[in-house]
Amino acid sequence: MFFPTIARQRGIPILVIGIICTIMPIFNIVIRPLSGYVTDRWHCRKQVFLGSILLNAIITPLIHFTPDFNDKKYSEALDIMTYWEFWIFMTTVTVRLLLWMVGDVLQDTICLEILGDDKKNYGKQRVCGAIGWGISTIMVGACVDWYSVDAEHKNYLPAYLISMAFLIGHFIVASQLSQNQACTSKSMSEGIFKILCDVKVCSYLVWAVFSGIFSAYIWIYLFLYIEDLANIHHRERLPYIKTIEGLSVTLQCLIGEIPIYILSGYILKRIGHMTAFSISFALFSIRFFLYSIIKDPLWVLPVELSNGITFTLAFVAGISYAAKVAPSGCAGTLQGLFGMAFHGVGISSGSLIAGYMFERMGSSASFGVISYVAFIVFLVQLSVSRLIMRMSKSTENATPDKRTTKEFATCPENMVNSSLSN
Repeated sequence: MFFPTIARQRGIPILVIGIICTIMPIFNIVIRPLSGYVTDRWHCRKQVFLGSILLNAIITPLIHFTPDFNDKKYSEALDIMTYWEFWIFMTTVTVRLLLWMVGDVLQDTICLEILGDDKKNYGKQRVCGAIGWGISTIMVGACVDWYSVDAEHKNYLPAYLISMAFLIGHFIVASQLSQNQACTSKSMSEGIFKILCDVKVCSYLVWAVFSGIFSAYIWIYLFLYIEDLANIHHRERLPYIKTIEGLSVTLQCLIGEIPIYILSGYILKRIGHMTAFSISFALFSIRFFLYSIIKDPLWVLPVELSNGITFTLAFVAGISYAAKVAPSGCAGTLQGLFGMAFHGVGISSGSLIAGYMFERMGSSASFGVISYVAFIVFLVQLSVSRLIMRMSKSTENATPDKRTTKEFATCPENMVNSSLSN
């Protein structure tokens, strides 16, 4: 969450930040499905998972020691890419991101495998993750503000050290997991291909892409937007701006997300996975519109309570739907495809679009435009989902019940009537 503010403080223009946040998620297109396929194929899910965690713990603090290039002079935004200091920073950050991608897709797969047939309770397992996000961001934000008192720029060393400590703790706990990976289906490729030919699954991946695009505006640019509000309208908020940024995520997670995670099984059972996407897109539209009219950074905080519906409901629907339709032994592969759509295509595209809009239009105006886009997507998604549902019902009604037809044909009374008719 703090990456865009760290990058801008180091002297990277917003347009370049947008390009970076476009390119890096593209790795999801390869890394997530590949991680799922490899660990499904060779039954090494736990080993790869633990390796990604440990390496991440080692690499994260190295970001602090990469050379600073804030004093570099350049005439065009893209000129920053000609400095070797920029590429050392980017290489370190990219390696860390790749390791996070591997761990992220595998931890969801492991969690769903442990749940077995109780996959609708996946949201309840995510409650602990929401608590972790909520507590860590406010803690990191406050520590960075405290450690940077009277400094010209914010010092993010506490963030890197806290991250490393939690990753080590994560490795220790995850190493205690039992190895219960399901056997791979012999027709693994056929099963995945058959699922991808289903129009409902294809539409589900499209909605995952749009959910990723809208999420990118918040994940990557929310903190920049909050800082813009402070710099333009309320400079008195700047001394504790990192605390406000951290508190925004705390409200997103602890109050916005946890109730939805707890009730997600019940909600999805009542409304279905596709309706969950519809509700999410509608609330995204309202949320973006509110961002466009706010002037005080503190008024952003109440809006963050909507994160439980905009992000959490759609994300849980995506994860649980992938688990629901995945053939035996292919859970990791299908989770990887969902991650590819959401992170690889969605977050990447959203980062590029948002970066361009923020650079040309400013943050508030950009959120105003994307609010209308989200509303249009909501209308289209609702119409398409209803059309697919009607087509599915029509197909089911048109298909004869083979068992009933056979029973009718072999019934003695009907055989006699048929003979008399002949």
